[in-house]
Amino acid sequence: MPASRPLAHFFSRLTTPRLAALVTLVFALWAVVGTSWFMRHYFGLVTPDQVLFHLQHGGLGEADSRLYARAARCLAGVLGLTALSLFLLGRLRRVHRLPLLGALGVGAVLSVHATVADPCRPEADGGDYLARHYVDPGNVGWQAPAVRPDVLVVFVESLDEAYTHPRAGRAPLLPQLTRLQDDAQTLGRLHNLSGASWTLGGLFSALCGVPLQPVGVISRHAYDYAAHFYAGGHCLTDVLAGQGWQVSFYGGASLKFAGKGRFLQEHGVTRRFGAEQWRAAGVPVPARGWGLLDGGLAEQAWADMQRPRAPGEARASLLLTVDTHGPAGARDPACDAGSVRPADEDEDDVPVELMRGSLRCTDRVVASLVQRFVAQRDGRPKVVWIMGDHLSPAPLLDADLQPAAGGRTVFHALARYDADGRRLPGDDQRREFTHVDVLPTLAEAIGLRWAPQHRLGLGVSLLAEDRSPTLIEREGLAHVDGRLSCRSPLFQRLWLNET
Repeated sequence: MPASRPLAHFFSRLTTPRLAALVTLVFALWAVVGTSWFMRHYFGLVTPDQVLFHLQHGGLGEADSRLYARAARCLAGVLGLTALSLFLLGRLRRVHRLPLLGALGVGAVLSVHATVADPCRPEADGGDYLARHYVDPGNVGWQAPAVRPDVLVVFVESLDEAYTHPRAGRAPLLPQLTRLQDDAQTLGRLHNLSGASWTLGGLFSALCGVPLQPVGVISRHAYDYAAHFYAGGHCLTDVLAGQGWQVSFYGGASLKFAGKGRFLQEHGVTRRFGAEQWRAAGVPVPARGWGLLDGGLAEQAWADMQRPRAPGEARASLLLTVDTHGPAGARDPACDAGSVRPADEDEDDVPVELMRGSLRCTDRVVASLVQRFVAQRDGRPKVVWIMGDHLSPAPLLDADLQPAAGGRTVFHALARYDADGRRLPGDDQRREFTHVDVLPTLAEAIGLRWAPQHRLGLGVSLLAEDRSPTLIEREGLAHVDGRLSCRSPLFQRLWLNET
């Protein structure tokens, strides 16, 4: 009997509603498998908070345009697998059809489980862990230093500490940043909390001292939620603006993505530049990719940092790079990225070479910007802080790197200079800390003083002489991450500015 006969017979026996239900079910199962595979392949393991936050805050249309082509290929695969599954269901005997559907269902569940991990481990008494440890930066007494330094904070996309430790015989991936880090002060091992595992989460956690959580998925506060971003909370940028610094942000990607522009606007950053602002200023921004690449970004940021200033005006400049964004980085025409294909071709077949070139480019660009910033002999003290925004979710270059004892950590370096350009001494430390400890540490490095001393948000200053333990030094990373990944009533009240 021709293959088409039993297949046609099977479908002819189904009523239209039952056929539609079957097609919908099979497609839905394969769509779950395809979507979770897509996220896992291009973004690594994600958390429910990360997924919800990006869906809520939008700007997904401003993401790397290459993701749409990749998503289209994934959708084509889903449609093909759906058609194949329907064909097999038509060919199989009735006794085998249910197991096939069951296998698809199990596969969908396993695929989601391999992609989305919820680390929440609530307190035994149901209490709010964040509220037990939080020190509100808006409720402390601030004192600025007599001479306010200029500040440069660079968040480098997905920059692992491991990139500074190549295997023997392998070419260094970050030669200039490694030398800069050796000359600067390091504070130990910077671990990644789940609420800081994506770009805005990393920036927010470091600047505000708490991990980022989605709020208001289904809430009577939906309007307030949409109109404001952490309205009742205070971050380092708020403090700097309140103490007389003019705060600027320079990024290559769109400010619309994931609510980044709203966060900066509502938290003391008066001058904000992203892909749209660069285009409006006549700066060529690649049509593909996340936006202005690091070579052009650093040049534009440096030019803006040379603008005239009022006497005694202090400035804080935040910069966020894009070249090393996953899954494989981007070729930057401003750098020698090695033997990779041109930027307007499909780079998916050379991911390792492309990422190596992206790292070398960002290494050169960031080191050069820092050197120019420090080399200014303008009679102003200076503070430089460089860190990865988060760990690379899907590392490509393990074969190039020494194994990381104790797990992967985030790159960081701190350097302080007096008004004559001399680097201030600072001993390296061997602390265990997370993004939330960056807020008080950087505030103290800038010269800010407050009462009570040394604690802000959920963090402690790693520069304090009393060496108060961080949360993860007291309780362990897994315990702290599990507690801070659960919903916090205090965080919601801070977000919505409720008393």
